[in-house]
Amino acid sequence: MKTIREQIIERIIAQLETIIISNGYHHDIGRGNVFRQEPIIQIGKTPAASVWELSETRERNRYGGTIRILTIRVECLVQPTDGRHPALVSNELLGDIEKALIMGNLTLDELIDDIQDISAEIITPTIDRRLESVGVYQLPIDRQLAGAAIEFEIRYTTEWGDPYTTQ
Repeated sequence: MKTIREQIIERIIAQLETIIISNGYHHDIGRGNVFRQEPIIQIGKTPAASVWELSETRERNRYGGTIRILTIRVECLVQPTDGRHPALVSNELLGDIEKALIMGNLTLDELIDDIQDISAEIITPTIDRRLESVGVYQLPIDRQLAGAAIEFEIRYTTEWGDPYTTQ
């Protein structure tokens, strides 16, 4: 039996794998290119997405359950085509990620109370290594990659002391 948290992460990964042009998205990430806790941006893996579990807060509710707020980060990286600017492509990626997780995954609704994007950033090539110390990623400038990252808060409720059962 898997915890509700694990089921949520698995469904998020599955939904991100549906990001392909034929499904109405701007880019092809696709099956087999979505990873968990893998530094795709730092290694320049493309096309790819990675799901990072950042933190989870918990509090008891008055009905004997535990309200959990899981914060995740989804990063995507692609190679722009047709000479398009990496910032434009990165903004399209932001849209693809948001659409996939907020509008596209109805099976996720069975497990969660709410999902909300709380921050977003585009990640484009830079040659200023001083920026790395403040969290700006260094993409390989010669490969002209485009990246995007969105953090989401996912609220779900389980029985108190039982992370395997939703409330």
